Amino acid sequence: MASTHPVASSSPTSLATSRAATSSWGHWLKRLGLVAAGVTAGYLAASVVIAIPLSILLVSPRPKRRRHLESMRLRDYLWARRIPYRETQFTSYDGTKLTGWFLDRGWWRPTVVGLHGVTGNRTSLIRFGVILYDAGFNVFLFDGRAHGHSGGRFVTYGYHEVRDVSAALDHISKKFRLRDQHFGLVGISMGAAIALQTAARDPRIAAVWAESPFSSLQKISREYVADVLRMPSTAVVPTTWVAELIANYRGNFSVSDVNPLAIAGKITCPVQLVHGLADDFVRPHHSQAIFEALVNAKEKDLWLVEGATHGRCYRAAVEEHQVRLPDFFRRHLGR
Repeated sequence: MASTHPVASSSPTSLATSRAATSSWGHWLKRLGLVAAGVTAGYLAASVVIAIPLSILLVSPRPKRRRHLESMRLRDYLWARRIPYRETQFTSYDGTKLTGWFLDRGWWRPTVVGLHGVTGNRTSLIRFGVILYDAGFNVFLFDGRAHGHSGGRFVTYGYHEVRDVSAALDHISKKFRLRDQHFGLVGISMGAAIALQTAARDPRIAAVWAESPFSSLQKISREYVADVLRMPSTAVVPTTWVAELIANYRGNFSVSDVNPLAIAGKITCPVQLVHGLADDFVRPHHSQAIFEALVNAKEKDLWLVEGATHGRCYRAAVEEHQVRLPDFFRRHLGR
């Protein structure tokens, strides 16, 4: 006799319940996908909106200290200290006209070139110029492109400015008949980054004093945006990426190529890095990273200044600057 086994079957009610649950999950997943897509689209749109003014700020920063440059008080101050300065203009490799002051100690003396920070001009380094002139050096202070009385529309943080510095050396060597063809560079912030990039490429640079430099333009830009928006640096990458693309197009350069850290190993001359421990704009880790990367420098030193904010190391340590700055260049340029 054949045995029979009961056959399992689903009731119409249980099948309907299962289909309803599946349909409900699918509905919610679809809504979640639409919400995620909307959030992503909104984030990307916000990134573009923020990136446009950021790119303008990057390559067309609003200049400062213009009144210092146009006032006669600073010129009177130089004359009162019996510091003869000669205004001179030269043309860079791309036709940009650049203007500066040559503090003339004599054709036989060594020369230091001063490079100011973003939004500044030659007056930003007048204190350093006076210290070095009094110590026996010729000093050349000039307005970077798109700053002061110099030409140019856009700032590129070293991409074009490195060749401007080389053009400046060519100009003052010929115009002032300088005997010594080895030069010192002193720079603050952007000027410090330009000085380091120049030292890696121009063999005439014999010593660099760099205060508050950034290690890479891309890194400092992302840190700046992250601080302003109070977001992790990884979260602002889309914003800064779009801003970099726009800046690259407008300024005819590459933000990612402005990277003193990447070429620090090519610098062979002595380097004095200076950074304020209270600098919350370009934080000290930028100089510390550059210091570690200076593997071929003839000599290197990192001076961290207590209480100094960005570009204000001199104000926090006036007396020490007045000793250390000229001594550094005396040792490496002579008198």
